[in-house]
Amino acid sequence: MLQNESISHKVYDLLKQEIISNQLTPGERLVVSPLSKRFGVSSIPVREALFRLAAEKLIVLEHNKGFHVAQKPNERDIFQWQQARLLVEPAIGEMVIENIVPHEIQELKRLNVAMRTHHYGPRYEQYSYFINLNAEFHKYIVSITRNNLIIEMYGTLNYGPQVGRFHEERGVPDLQLLCDEHDQIINAIETENVVLYKEVAGDHIIKGFNRQISFSSK
Repeated sequence: MLQNESISHKVYDLLKQEIISNQLTPGERLVVSPLSKRFGVSSIPVREALFRLAAEKLIVLEHNKGFHVAQKPNERDIFQWQQARLLVEPAIGEMVIENIVPHEIQELKRLNVAMRTHHYGPRYEQYSYFINLNAEFHKYIVSITRNNLIIEMYGTLNYGPQVGRFHEERGVPDLQLLCDEHDQIINAIETENVVLYKEVAGDHIIKGFNRQISFSSK
């Protein structure tokens, strides 16, 4: 069982990399049998990987048509993701500050330092570390609410993989500025300042949207 899960995860990672790096282009069909032959695996891990990618909205499953690569997100998609985040992240400040314990503050700091000090490049395999860590940072804050419904709802956004498609051949925009904003969020939590947390968390999302749109137009 563990072996099958490992194979499925490997296929998932390879297909995800090819989608985000545009080796698999929007609209391109993904057929289980040829993929199984290509990767030298059975159809089961391929199907598992495809359904996982569909859950992340990187591919689409259509009735009687099968799987194909999703279109790249446009400005409106990014805006809607940021709107959804604005409804959640600033609003949870009081719960986070009430619940957080010292080792969780240290974990947020560790994630941000790791993000800040890593070397990045313009290719997916170089900047995917940032995409994953940034998503983990924000999900970790949401997890501190201890509210399973909020955590589950936030998890359905899956904005990280989609936003990652904007970074291809451009790298990571304004990394130090982004990490500085993370430091402001951590400071607001650590000093138990709910008002400040709501302000900096909201500003971070808005600035992030503006950076993404500006970055994608270059």
